[in-house]
Amino acid sequence: MKKTFSPIKTKHLYEKVEELILEFIHQGKLQSGDRLPPERSLAETFGVSRNSVREAIRALTEKKVLESRRGDGTYIRTPDDSALVTTLAQTIRIQQNRLNDIFEFREMIEPQIAALAARHITKDEVAALKILVFEQERKIVAGEDIADLDMQFHLRLAEASRNVVLLEVVKLLNGILLESRSEFLQSETRQLISVKSHIEIIDALEKHDEKTACKNMLTHLQRVKKTIYQDS
Repeated sequence: MKKTFSPIKTKHLYEKVEELILEFIHQGKLQSGDRLPPERSLAETFGVSRNSVREAIRALTEKKVLESRRGDGTYIRTPDDSALVTTLAQTIRIQQNRLNDIFEFREMIEPQIAALAARHITKDEVAALKILVFEQERKIVAGEDIADLDMQFHLRLAEASRNVVLLEVVKLLNGILLESRSEFLQSETRQLISVKSHIEIIDALEKHDEKTACKNMLTHLQRVKKTIYQDS
């Protein structure tokens, strides 16, 4: 629970905090009988207000996932009934459906961005993308998160497309698109596949091969999605 997340950007912050707490339980980072960290610590971890954390805890207590013990804090309930299992199953199903929607959107728009980028990209922009991929490889070896570098790679492609509207759309939707790059989804296999695919995309960009850039981007997204569902 020590790692700090990027600030959550959503209309109902407490609902996202609910999902994250449930994700910790699902992954075994929080187990039955464990005491929940203080509100202040959770607020700092998730990048939200203490009020949002408080609302999330209240909601999960009502769902019998958490148990508040006066003067002693809040604990993960023992699975003496099906409440926790049911809530987890519902949350996982909602997350998977949303993730699938995000990837469907990405598969619609990002291959076309790659094609346009192949048409307009400069040598300097190609060099900048190569540096990003090199940094991705370095971070993977060091066991560090590469989600931010992955986001930068795709954002630079949007910039190279020379389409202002596409660039604005990608920037506006970055908060949503980041959900498909969540720390929970960043297995080592996915990271290695991402780097390999990025190199293939760069090869097509460098040759100004629009058709291959489009194809390689679609293949990249499909590989990542397949890896995520295999790991989940």
